[in-house]
Amino acid sequence: MHKLDRANVMPPACLDAYDYRTQKWSDLGSGCKRELRAALVRMQGIPGVTTPDANEYGLRCAYCEGTIFHEGHIEHFRRKNSAHYPELTFAWPNLFLACGANSHCGHYKDRNGAPAYDPDHLIKPDEHDPSDFLHFHSKGDVRVRSGLSAADARRAAETIRVFGLDDSALSGGRAKALSFYKTKVLDDLNELASWPPEDRHDYLVGEVEATRWEPYATTIHHFLQSSV
Repeated sequence: MHKLDRANVMPPACLDAYDYRTQKWSDLGSGCKRELRAALVRMQGIPGVTTPDANEYGLRCAYCEGTIFHEGHIEHFRRKNSAHYPELTFAWPNLFLACGANSHCGHYKDRNGAPAYDPDHLIKPDEHDPSDFLHFHSKGDVRVRSGLSAADARRAAETIRVFGLDDSALSGGRAKALSFYKTKVLDDLNELASWPPEDRHDYLVGEVEATRWEPYATTIHHFLQSSV
């Protein structure tokens, strides 16, 4: 999970034409859905590179950071059904693009029979910086950061539980991404301890920028921060 910037993306104007009191999500027209998806791609892809059809490099799930294949799905952070938050059915701040996995992320969060949760106790990636709450370990697992307040530790633990971020497939994907990265830069990493502090800092900044659009990039970044 990584920080997203919604403020730099214009909300799709077509959403204003829909009213949750008289219309359902299934009433959303195909043209508006394309416009909405394009806006979400701008928020979650590489600016000026990733295209709305997701055929370009850079589009990642808002929750797990995995690559979105076959368009994924438009996800409501707060559930849109009548028992929860129907007033947010067409609300731009409530919408993300998520992968289509059933064992984690959006489908997992709102699956039939899922344990109850309070969305106010979850990390919302366009409002919170997930790295303030979560540590993605080099082994591939995700952990609650140490030293958090009780409320922040609960938010981190609930986010892992509700979105299934501890799913074994995700842990394996993160570990594989980091292993591939470490193989590419092994010589640099072995020499880091002997570098002057300013060189280690410059290396960290450069590698964070170079890998920021890779799947599971936060795992790489947290590994680098622990190594430099």
